Amino acid sequence: MSTSPQSMSLTLDTPEGFHELPLHLPPDVLDAALWELAEKIWPGGTEFQRETTAVAYSELTATLAADNVLYASVALYETDDGAVSTANLLVRAEAVEPDAPEIVAASVQEGLAFEEHRSVDRVDLPCGPAVLSLHATETDGTGILPTLDFAHIELYVPAPVRGWLLVLALTTPCFDDLPRYTGILRQIGESLAVRPAAHEDDGPEAPAAGDVRAVFG
Repeated sequence: MSTSPQSMSLTLDTPEGFHELPLHLPPDVLDAALWELAEKIWPGGTEFQRETTAVAYSELTATLAADNVLYASVALYETDDGAVSTANLLVRAEAVEPDAPEIVAASVQEGLAFEEHRSVDRVDLPCGPAVLSLHATETDGTGILPTLDFAHIELYVPAPVRGWLLVLALTTPCFDDLPRYTGILRQIGESLAVRPAAHEDDGPEAPAAGDVRAVFG
């Protein structure tokens, strides 16, 4: 059965401390939304800090929207010693074989288990079976930039609308806060609701991943 760009409706909740990037706004309101985001991130900051943040996120927003990302947010928390703990959350849809969610989850779990240095577990969410994955990567330092290590926590959720796999990916350089962020991603997964849209399009072709519309509350 083919699906249409309007075939899925998604909702999820993020905890306080997460700031959503406005990925799908028209250009005439995007700048205002990015400035509002910068003010939330720097409520006591300087004009320069807010302007720099807005420019940086403007470039990032354009890149993510072009890469078929459905949702993006950045998390900022103050640690007990006054430092900043940060993480990025991305949600995207990937096309898969239109099998039952249990079959898709089993296939994803089996495929990830073959990768070295990756922890993989099956979990059950209110919206159905999912796979929780944890691994780390390292970026090569160049010039004055240091080498950085990142932890990647991912939830692979087969959508009830067959033919789609939702990937919730949380990335952080703060390894000391890994248990906290793992719990947060599991909490977000618990809030995830995926439903067929209210109406269907009988078009003959399946859409590209970026065609799936998402509504996040």
